[in-house]
Amino acid sequence: MRLIEGMPEDAAPAPALKKIDLTIARLRLMLADVSARERAIDDQRRTANEQRAKLITFSLYGDATLDSVLSMLADVEERAAHIDLTARSLAAIRKRAAVELESLQLTKGIEEAKVLLRELRAKQAGAIDAAEPLSPAEIQAEIARLQTLINEASERAAQSIGRGAHRS
Repeated sequence: MRLIEGMPEDAAPAPALKKIDLTIARLRLMLADVSARERAIDDQRRTANEQRAKLITFSLYGDATLDSVLSMLADVEERAAHIDLTARSLAAIRKRAAVELESLQLTKGIEEAKVLLRELRAKQAGAIDAAEPLSPAEIQAEIARLQTLINEASERAAQSIGRGAHRS
């Protein structure tokens, strides 16, 4: 997904942008893995609740002693506690990864805008090319738009980083 419209698709991204892209992809994969594990945790939680209910019914109508039923219930409760702990850990990972992903996407947009801004400034400083689709006024307007975009995205990135630091 191109954040900056007009950026050539064939422009070779700087090594920093490549690293950002790799980190973004890794974070997206991690978030997908977290989602899958959260669904599995929900299934495990339902199973533990069903087992707890069945064991209580079994204690009333089955042939097992109260001690054996209590032992089995303790095992189910131990698994349920582990499930809850894992769910909390996954939620913490999800929250932090989402903040980091947002920050990286903003940073990537800023870096792409800076590349385009450099290209436009180079065009502006050079001789007017008849093949150039943008007039000098359009180039200046695009430079101003990109500078505004960079400033706003930088502020959002700083806020996002600040929120992430407070949550850690």
